[in-house]
Amino acid sequence: MYFSNLATADPHIALGHPCHGCTVRDTALCNTLTQVELAEYRRNGVTRKLSPGQALCWEGDAVTHVYTLTNGALRLSRHLPDGRRQVTGFAFPGDFIGLTLEEEHPFTAEAIGSAELCQFSRTRFDAFVSAHPQMQKGLYAAAARELTVVREQVVLLGRKTASERLASFLLDMANHSEQFPSEPRRVALPMSRMDMADYLGLRIETVSRELGALKAAGLIRMLGVHELYILDPVALRDSACRWEMSDVKFAPARA
Repeated sequence: MYFSNLATADPHIALGHPCHGCTVRDTALCNTLTQVELAEYRRNGVTRKLSPGQALCWEGDAVTHVYTLTNGALRLSRHLPDGRRQVTGFAFPGDFIGLTLEEEHPFTAEAIGSAELCQFSRTRFDAFVSAHPQMQKGLYAAAARELTVVREQVVLLGRKTASERLASFLLDMANHSEQFPSEPRRVALPMSRMDMADYLGLRIETVSRELGALKAAGLIRMLGVHELYILDPVALRDSACRWEMSDVKFAPARA
């Protein structure tokens, strides 16, 4: 899909450098490092490749490693004791995984398609960050972004209707999708409809129905199961934010 090439490789990283060809240099946690520091950092880690559906870590596993996703996308989820699943988010190239003060992973992370990561032992990573304060600032920024995402998700699940949830989701996915000049805004959806439903707190039938409604209204055009165009970004944004412009206090969507 369109999650492996959202940025171009840094042309200033010389051939032979361990990070030569990396497309997330500008967005990853290591973007504050000089080339010399970056080479030292990269030599502390290894490349980890995942097949579609393969787990990077399981909820409750000890946090022995941390990761930067460089290609592909991951599904993050938690399970209730009765087996019900809540998809808590998705990770995309440049995202850092393993940011926690706990000793156990708070979620299961699984590759949606093929994925590739830079993997570092937590001990070596902590030692490196201690010696490079600029990365500490990056970790703080990453934690702040995660908190913002969590707050947005609380609003999405607690106040937005089914149609508003889906519109918000599509706009967010567009920010993670490669865009091409002279084309409508593209949205890549590598996840399944069930993944989307479990993330949005909806039934899979509701997700399909709402996609159909957006298509019928002329807001989107489906290019396939995993890809679409946003034809009217303004109208879609209005659909995602109707609850903010209304005096009505919506109850959680029952769909």
